[in-house]
Amino acid sequence: MNKPTTKTLNKPTTKPLYKPFVSKVKNKKYSVYVKGENGKPKLISFGDKRYQQFKDKLGHYKHLDHGDTQRKKNYYSRHGKATNKNSAKYFSHKYLW
Repeated sequence: MNKPTTKTLNKPTTKPLYKPFVSKVKNKKYSVYVKGENGKPKLISFGDKRYQQFKDKLGHYKHLDHGDTQRKKNYYSRHGKATNKNSAKYFSHKYLW
């Protein structure tokens, strides 16, 4: 009979939802857990490390800020408005643009 080890007993069962953190995914700046369709946490990654953003509000990639308002305007005209809070688009608009 398998007994649960101490590691599995002390493992946290909930992840903080809607709180971005530095991503471990290749070429992604940040990740965030959102509430999935089935109620379980779903991992979403956003922002590409190889590209600049208008202003990094979390500060980890501040060296890639360009601050050009015309580029920001063009970005929003290409991508449109973010309406779904469970999307990478929403978090990219909120924290990077």
